Amino acid sequence: MDSTIVFSLFILAAILTSTVAANPSGNDFITSSCKVTRYPDVCVSSLRSYAASLQAKQSQSELVKAAVVVSLANARNTSAWAVTLSKSSKSLSKIERSALKDCVDNFGDTKDQISQSLAELKNLKRGTFKFQMSNVQTWMSAALTNEDSCLNGFQAVQNGRVKILVQGRVQNASKLISNALALVNNLASNSGY
Repeated sequence: MDSTIVFSLFILAAILTSTVAANPSGNDFITSSCKVTRYPDVCVSSLRSYAASLQAKQSQSELVKAAVVVSLANARNTSAWAVTLSKSSKSLSKIERSALKDCVDNFGDTKDQISQSLAELKNLKRGTFKFQMSNVQTWMSAALTNEDSCLNGFQAVQNGRVKILVQGRVQNASKLISNALALVNNLASNSGY
């Protein structure tokens, strides 16, 4: 009788294993899709909350939209943070204040460009797909450049608290935008639209 139970458990385990292999989880879909990005770990962790939805759809365009939504949310948060920092920090040097103002402007542009990208991605059409994806690639690239421009303004600043805080925020935003852009580029080159 014990050998029958062991055999039954073995068969059940084999069935469950084959079912899991045949139906990869949303995280597996995300993990395999994020391999085209520069920061795959950041990509996977940033899209984890979308796993169930992405698994159900198995759609690269939905994955791209999710990555752009994550980038946009981060850009909005970073912009609001920078505005608050610039208003609340009385001890900023003239150079820091100027660099931070430039960053606030750049973050505003970044938000606009990512918003444009998301709007375009939500309305993809077969006949204009290549043109639309070219627009998205341009806007996401510009958004990434804005982040670099923000950091450039801090080059003349000695390593202070504000510079370190801004660098951390910008590096995180840049990773998310870079990943979204890589997924956009992948969709543009491999889509059946």
